Amino acid sequence: MEISYKDNKFKIKGRTGVAFIDIRSVTLESQDGSSKKEIVEPGEYEVSGISVIGIQNGENNTIYVIEVDGLRVCNLGATDKKLIDSKLSQVGDIDILLLPKASEAIELLQQIESYYVIPFGYSEGQELDHFLKESGLVVEKMNKFSLKKDEIIEDSTAQIVLLTD
Repeated sequence: MEISYKDNKFKIKGRTGVAFIDIRSVTLESQDGSSKKEIVEPGEYEVSGISVIGIQNGENNTIYVIEVDGLRVCNLGATDKKLIDSKLSQVGDIDILLLPKASEAIELLQQIESYYVIPFGYSEGQELDHFLKESGLVVEKMNKFSLKKDEIIEDSTAQIVLLTD
């Protein structure tokens, strides 16, 4: 799986398909472009081996859990507060957390334990530096983030990945 970020959209490329993720929706496409589905509401979906679970979180926000190549990616969308226990259990185990700029971002990071955290929505500079320092996690900058399920080391400390476009 490979994740990149450009123009406020994540692109997750798997072996069988591609997911495009923004703050409000997920679009799934097969590798050959023969099938496509835009997801904008809660529910369970699958296109070309990529599955998505949309979880309603408040009036105007859906949390998306996307499974690609055996890896679970959580996009919190416009979530800015800690999740209640029932929502947290619906999210389940996560490998990669797409974490929006939020008033309670550090609490969300601690609440949804993942191996990798990719923050978005921050402006470069002081705002981002403050979040990174407050997180206390190792930070790595890259253009694209590639990961395979067997590369995850159980019980390892989370790491922040800063994607540059």
